Amino acid sequence: MNELPVDGKIREAMVAGIFYPEEPAELRRAVAAALDAAAPARRDAIAVMSPHAGFEYSGAAQAVAWKAASGRTVRRVVILAPLHRSRDLVAYLPESARFQTPLGDVTVDMDLCAELESCGTVFSVNDIPHMEEHAVEVQLPFMKLLFPDACLVPLLISGNGASLAASLSRSLDLVLGQDLAGTLLVVSTNLASSMMPAEAKARSDGLLDRVSRGDWHAIAEEQGPDERQACGASALATLMAMKSLSGSTYELLIHIDSQRHRENATERIVHYAAAAWYRP
Repeated sequence: MNELPVDGKIREAMVAGIFYPEEPAELRRAVAAALDAAAPARRDAIAVMSPHAGFEYSGAAQAVAWKAASGRTVRRVVILAPLHRSRDLVAYLPESARFQTPLGDVTVDMDLCAELESCGTVFSVNDIPHMEEHAVEVQLPFMKLLFPDACLVPLLISGNGASLAASLSRSLDLVLGQDLAGTLLVVSTNLASSMMPAEAKARSDGLLDRVSRGDWHAIAEEQGPDERQACGASALATLMAMKSLSGSTYELLIHIDSQRHRENATERIVHYAAAAWYRP
């Protein structure tokens, strides 16, 4: 793990108390309870898909995803997440050397981030997108509880398209190598949403079908100006396009939605899923 510079920047926990409990003991109890209730068949996943909504909405799905990797020794967690409301073709790496959580700070692997930055102009080092985005942050309580000594590589992906996913996946393959021992890949994504339950389900089922078939090209085009589409499709396509995952087996762990939390007919229903990729 990298030594932190004395003056290293810290990315503060921006949605603590909003998306998940801010008080450390309460958060620890909530995450531990969700993990205790989760029961994936295997716990040696090399990559997982985890949603990024508020804890009451998607905490159960997050817990299943993270627990699916809990049997491994993980020294580094690479989180691929979307940058909401942006269409620029860029992947943002952090300036901060630590990401704050109520359960303790998470150390960023600055050396690996620097290696990624050197891979091409698609990468940009900028803390502002990371300060504005919650899709990485909401994963960190699970990471901190299960892998307290692991370092973090947080990557926010903006824009969509097969060429972007291919470029990013090549860079990740180059830097991480074919041997992912000690590394956990996490894609932070929600599925589709709509005010019409049937439409939200149909769009989400369609996306999951493309995931099961390994059709990352189609998924790479999923994210667009239509907010009903998956929020994190580019991150998901990037993960699936990685050569390092060739030969792995995919398993859908859970598929839920927000309908039980719906307060009126104008509120969108969002679908969430957890999935894992395993070595044969």
